Amino acid sequence: MPMTSRTRWVRCIPRPLLVSSLLLLVPLNTLAADWTLERSAERALAVAPELKAARAERDRFAGLADEAGRWPNPEMEIGVSDEVGIADGSGGWSLKEYAIRQSLPLGGRIAHRADAADTRIEVAEAQTLQHALTMEHRAALAFHQLQWAQARIEQAKHQQEWTQRFAHIGDRRARAGDLSERERLRLNLLHAEAQAELAERRQVRQAALATYRGLLAIDQKTAVTLAELSRPKAPPALDTLRERLDRHPTLRAAARQVAAARAEVKQARAERLPDLAVRMGRERGHINGRTETTNHIGLSVELPLWSQGRGRVDARQSAAIRQDAERQVTARDLGIRLERSHARLAGVLEHIDEHRTAVLEPADTVLEQTRQGFEQGELRLTELIDAAQANIRATQRYIDLLLEAREHQADLRLAAGLMLTTDYPEQNR
Repeated sequence: MPMTSRTRWVRCIPRPLLVSSLLLLVPLNTLAADWTLERSAERALAVAPELKAARAERDRFAGLADEAGRWPNPEMEIGVSDEVGIADGSGGWSLKEYAIRQSLPLGGRIAHRADAADTRIEVAEAQTLQHALTMEHRAALAFHQLQWAQARIEQAKHQQEWTQRFAHIGDRRARAGDLSERERLRLNLLHAEAQAELAERRQVRQAALATYRGLLAIDQKTAVTLAELSRPKAPPALDTLRERLDRHPTLRAAARQVAAARAEVKQARAERLPDLAVRMGRERGHINGRTETTNHIGLSVELPLWSQGRGRVDARQSAAIRQDAERQVTARDLGIRLERSHARLAGVLEHIDEHRTAVLEPADTVLEQTRQGFEQGELRLTELIDAAQANIRATQRYIDLLLEAREHQADLRLAAGLMLTTDYPEQNR
């Protein structure tokens, strides 16, 4: 059973975030039916509504940031009165006064507010990468489940083939009179069990295929063929993965949350200073029997008698402390998950190698030798059935170990923040 590794650990060629634009131009129902792990991840990101929502959230913060850096709009006042008409006897209503009022923010609050808003954009960008990483993980698990289901079908087909050969041998020996009817029926029962196993494996593949098609939005008419399930290569060294853990999207988002919370503390402190407002206006009035226009300039300021904004500062400081504590928790948990996933993957890879050399290959040899001995009448039926069942268990266990290794590989990429479709294109900014 050739199962050599065909999949690289991680693709390091930088690509635009969330899939090449060329892929998005391909019609959904005309994609070629030759799916790899990397292509499955690209497709999942291209059609994922979660990423559309994440990009919309980022654009929302961009709009808020644009407004955060702007001054408040001026206010214009217009007053109409009949005072002048009464004074000069002309009667009627006329423009009495108009004025413009502009608030002057003090203490740099606009700059602090803009800094906080810009940092929220960075948070949203990191969270978008986090969603992409999660979607890649889901796509990888669905891809490997389908690979596993296909491998089990191939194993069941092979099992059916040689049980059918055993049944033919049993029929021939029964006709020759050196095999009892009960033993012949046992061989036919072994073949019937193999047929039932193949039917069940096909149902399992249909379920895995439905999950894979749904996640990647693949048309039902499009054929799906996958690369063969294989043993993954050894992962990078744990120390290497730890060194780049601070670039994990989840940890980056947590760190930028802390930065945004601290910027909002500065904003709250600046907001304790009341705004100064300048008012400039012109007013018409009847003075000494004549209609005159007078100019006015005034200043107004809030009197902080009942509220001085200390509560808002304390609240923002507490929020910043909480965000920093959550960042530390995230860093701790990511480190634990990284080390655990690395250890599990390394252990399964070692188990695969041991199983192949100590169990799978000997089981193949024993089954072939037992088949030859039984066909020549040298071995009993029970020995053939034992050898066959041992071979089935060994092969199924090997396929299950391959799936387990691929799932641990996907978990390790998720814990380390390694992506198949992009390798942090923003890290050089």
